[in-house]
Amino acid sequence: MTYEQIIISTLDSFGVSRSYTGYDYVVHGLLLIIEDRERLDCITKSLYLDIASHFHTSWNCVEKNIRTVVTSVWESHNTELLDLIFNKSRRDRKPTNKEFMKYMYDYILYAGRHIQSSGKNMAVLCPLSNRYCESLMLFYVRLSRILE
Repeated sequence: MTYEQIIISTLDSFGVSRSYTGYDYVVHGLLLIIEDRERLDCITKSLYLDIASHFHTSWNCVEKNIRTVVTSVWESHNTELLDLIFNKSRRDRKPTNKEFMKYMYDYILYAGRHIQSSGKNMAVLCPLSNRYCESLMLFYVRLSRILE
């Protein structure tokens, strides 16, 4: 399973429409961040410009369309995954684009390591509580079945 597959599956789990232009921007942006973590530190001066260049658009369009995806994710009915990735139950506001990309980056790396190293019969630890998490394990098992 590739990082791209994990990103797409996670966005799909939130019910984000693939028809959003920002969908592709988020996928590409997260792949760029995985390639070079420092892009996350300069999101406007680096990441947005790299995405805009790739998709032949402006950085303003990239920022606006990613914000649309963030809103869609934040309004998702998948509260379990929202709590897992964003700790939404303790947050009263939607994350900024930078916060969203950071949380997603952390989650994607965590998911990728567990899926690649453990396979289907893994004991998954929650990144928040550091305890066994059955619901997260079931998510990874379903994810691996979809992507096989």
